[in-house]
Amino acid sequence: MATKSDLMKALQADTPEKKFVPYCYISKAADALTAYFEADPDYSERLNEHVTLYRSLDNHEVVGCRIKGISGIIEDLPNYIQVDDGNIRLSAVFLPFRGSVEDEASRRSLNTLAKTAGERGLVLETC
Repeated sequence: MATKSDLMKALQADTPEKKFVPYCYISKAADALTAYFEADPDYSERLNEHVTLYRSLDNHEVVGCRIKGISGIIEDLPNYIQVDDGNIRLSAVFLPFRGSVEDEASRRSLNTLAKTAGERGLVLETC
């Protein structure tokens, strides 16, 4: 008869390794966008009333974010940025917040967030 330990070993041996894929998700109910670039365990750092960073517990690098009030931002972005294919690069979403950060550390964090989102190539479908 197989023991619990034997069963666990068998299940773990046959489990395919899952690779994390960066993603972003818009919740219409919360009017918020959540994005994750890495699968690291994280903690949150609030930049302002709209932007919250998610940082890795291990190395404090930006691994994701949450943006409140995303519907208005997406609605206004085509007024400022040319959108040819109906999609907006996630990094462009952070542009409206550039002027609202008050200290240099928050400005650097926001720039890091935009850069990381740009490097991952995440887009928001607007149509």
